[in-house]
Amino acid sequence: MDSAIAIGPLMLAVDRGLAVLCIVVFLGLTTLAGRFRFPRVAAVATSAIVAGLITARIGYVAAHWASYADSPLSILAVWQGGFFPVAGLLGAAAILAIRLGRSSALAAGWGALAVAGGLWFALQALIPPVTYGPFPYHLNLTTASGAPLPLDRFRGRPFVVNLWATWCGPCRRELPMLDAVASRTGEVPILLADQGEAPATVSGFLNREGIGARHVALDPDRGLSQALKVAGYPATAFVAADGTIVQLQLGELSRAALADGIDLARKHR
Repeated sequence: MDSAIAIGPLMLAVDRGLAVLCIVVFLGLTTLAGRFRFPRVAAVATSAIVAGLITARIGYVAAHWASYADSPLSILAVWQGGFFPVAGLLGAAAILAIRLGRSSALAAGWGALAVAGGLWFALQALIPPVTYGPFPYHLNLTTASGAPLPLDRFRGRPFVVNLWATWCGPCRRELPMLDAVASRTGEVPILLADQGEAPATVSGFLNREGIGARHVALDPDRGLSQALKVAGYPATAFVAADGTIVQLQLGELSRAALADGIDLARKHR
């Protein structure tokens, strides 16, 4: 039973919802233009959207190439998110220009695109900043072997906490990547906190998957889930050195999203 639903700020879901809204607005405007005067605009609207999505992804990957270079196939993992809106708008505009040429239909198509793009940026600006509050250092976790693991050890430096479970498919997919990044010398600490499972279950899973227990913690009472108001997994909290949770990402992480979250935690003042 895989779940990426959470109670609390769903920033990834909000971004995707805004994108869907703007696409619907663009389609609506081009449909109106096609019905009343410019039928060619409506005919090429779908290809413009496809081109926009592709170029938005290409723009994001290009900007985060260092994160994708070691695992090029992860470029295809679009369900993890990662799109660059400006590149998408430029790609859609280019397809409209190619398909429509210099014509009044092109002006109508670009106008619809400008309205949809302007709506995106306006709504993004209107969304109030999310505050997640301080990290709950007081919670009691243990290592995979059962020894106490005080969260106070992370005070005074940025770190990452990933909430996961062995039954969660997206968790299983991202865990090797998180473990590999956590094992790099000098990297920001990453704590992989299993939620509510028995030590034997977690140990058996780690042994089968060839994942070391060095960065794994057990949260038998799911205290982190309750404190962060998370109802499903995976969920990843990025914590700044002063203890502020600067980002809470719900769902499977890409390498690029992990790198962005770590940079945000490092730069927070």
